[in-house]
Amino acid sequence: MTFPVTDPVLQFTTLLTVSLIVQLTVERIHLPGLIGLLLIGMLLGPGGANVLPREPMLDLLGSIGLVYVMFMAGTEIDFSTLKTHPRETVLFGLGSFFFSLIPAMGVALLMDWGWAGALLLGTVISSHTLLAYPVVAKLGLVRRRSVVAAIGGTLITDTLALVLLAFVIQIRSAGSAAHPLESLIPLGLLVVVVGASLAVVPKMSRWMMSRKASPAQKALYVLVVLLILASITELIGTEKILGAFLAGLCLNPIMSRRAILREHVKFVGRMLFIPFFFVSTGTLLEISVFTESLRVWIIAAMLLGMVVLGKASATWAVGSLFQYPWRDRLLLFSLTIPQAAATLAVTITARDAGVFDDIVVDAVIVLIFITCLVGPLLTQRVGFHLSRHNTIEG
Repeated sequence: MTFPVTDPVLQFTTLLTVSLIVQLTVERIHLPGLIGLLLIGMLLGPGGANVLPREPMLDLLGSIGLVYVMFMAGTEIDFSTLKTHPRETVLFGLGSFFFSLIPAMGVALLMDWGWAGALLLGTVISSHTLLAYPVVAKLGLVRRRSVVAAIGGTLITDTLALVLLAFVIQIRSAGSAAHPLESLIPLGLLVVVVGASLAVVPKMSRWMMSRKASPAQKALYVLVVLLILASITELIGTEKILGAFLAGLCLNPIMSRRAILREHVKFVGRMLFIPFFFVSTGTLLEISVFTESLRVWIIAAMLLGMVVLGKASATWAVGSLFQYPWRDRLLLFSLTIPQAAATLAVTITARDAGVFDDIVVDAVIVLIFITCLVGPLLTQRVGFHLSRHNTIEG
């Protein structure tokens, strides 16, 4: 056999095999599966052993996986948390976003990245991924105020990050437009698409779910809605991940009440498309960069410092205002430092738009490695103490 593998069937077989191996081994030793998938992509891609080329299979499946990542982010948000402790949720979400955004912008401007680069760098680290949610769920802590604030804050940070991403990329394109206002047309169309989707998709979904269709047909309907909204947002000149996130928000109420449908859709994403996205991203990395480029480690350290500063500041502010016990403050911090799905989605989108170079992408991967290892481990330790002592909240 010659490398890289050029036959699409062999490429697909290799991808499925390595994804299965990762999920059977890496998660058994209590490491996030996405870490293993990124490493596999880096080792097998053009920058490693050159076993897997990016075309045609990885580019296609990786693009669908990127869309699916943001879709799942929308479907897994628990809207009921906003009703439980709304003030804490909103304040933490806004604080987590802006306390991360502002320092990142300041550092990027000092490094002469320009306003577009500064805003997008802040966007990258302002959101978070609830990678350790299964840990607190298993320990029976999901109703604690700190956990509720973390879950609700995810909706706010992810939404603000995606809106800012769309705004920056459109404004950046103003230089090529015949008139500066032309760059704002896609944003106006996006508002129309959002309004129409929120008005039509939930009603259409309730009708579809009331019909005597099989679970597989209903799951197919969900995928069709996802891809249609992702395609529409790209056709109007914005980003497909915005449409994917919108699809997740529109279908969230329907899927939250139908366990079988939710499991069908999650299976397709978590077992197929999402792993391909992380493997595809891993193939962008050059192994030599991590050993030869000091700039990668400098930027990664800078990003890590800003993540810790932003999340710690938001945690301290909300914890002090609402008198959280110190372990709850630490739990809130540990839940929100992992940078994974949304961070990587924004980074890849910014790279494709020409705002970030490969060095920045590599630095973000290092950030993901570190935060996705530390966050769940810290959550496990703090959550165990809270569960064991059965701390009662006031």
